Amino acid sequence: MSYSRGGTLVTLLLLLVVASSLALTANANSFESLLQLPRRQSRSTRPRSERLLHVGNFGAKGNGVTDDTKAFADAWKTACSSKVKTRILVPENYTCLLRPIDLSGPCKARLTLQISGTIIAPNDPDVWEGLNRRKWLYFHGLSRLTVEGGGTVNGMGQEWWERSCKHNHSNPCRGAPTALTFHKCKNMRVENLNVIDSQQMHIALTSCRRVTISGLKVIAPATSPNTDGIHISVSRGIVIDNTTVSTGDDCISIVKNSTQISISNIICGPGHGISIGSLGKSKSWEEVRDITVDTAIISDTANGVRIKTWQVIPSYQSSHLRSEMKRT
Repeated sequence: MSYSRGGTLVTLLLLLVVASSLALTANANSFESLLQLPRRQSRSTRPRSERLLHVGNFGAKGNGVTDDTKAFADAWKTACSSKVKTRILVPENYTCLLRPIDLSGPCKARLTLQISGTIIAPNDPDVWEGLNRRKWLYFHGLSRLTVEGGGTVNGMGQEWWERSCKHNHSNPCRGAPTALTFHKCKNMRVENLNVIDSQQMHIALTSCRRVTISGLKVIAPATSPNTDGIHISVSRGIVIDNTTVSTGDDCISIVKNSTQISISNIICGPGHGISIGSLGKSKSWEEVRDITVDTAIISDTANGVRIKTWQVIPSYQSSHLRSEMKRT
């Protein structure tokens, strides 16, 4: 009787073990299936492929003579209104002549402007008659924009320089366009481009946040007036890396109310060096802080890294400035 009870007990225990094993296996399978659920995407949430817009499909001729401004504006309007990530392509064999143009946001999705060819400005300053003489390619109100492609943006600035009061003191001192202006843009990248011979400044960031600039070559003659390479104003979180600047003015200039600027692996010169300021010139409080210059080769320049201030008032401040460079 005791053996029978023991046998019954052993059998019962075996059944419990088998049942538990089956339950654990079932639970494990259920758990694995739960782990796999996020990998399965419904048609509505699956990422879509990038949309490509060739400027030629909007009427651009790309011959360097025909005005391609309208075609470019139409391509931009289509891309900016797209709900999927979109790329505007200027291909390698295209040279697009663009008059002053506003490329504005906000856009509905990520947008990439791929300049693999060349964009040129009109070489006649009179084209700007009645327009804002400070603007050529003017980007504003944009988020998640990338400008890249390995191509060239050419400001065709020679005639502007000849008319400058710095070249001829009998000429009136008048403003000239910046090749690429980014105003109120954030989370943006500008990389792998050649920006050459701007009418005045080559690249300007104003009121921008979280911008990365890398792999650029910014080139103009040493005698070209006011052709700053990269100008930063009222901006925060700017990274400039692996860039060569050779112009007739500051390689990089950082002015009022800018902070968290990181500059690294820079080749600068000829030009005026890397400048902070002028501070205090506008007779109001101006602050520049948290500026890092790491690994800069500065050659054939009027200055190295400098802070420019005006003595008219004491209300300016520059703080937390760090630099490591080689001057040749």
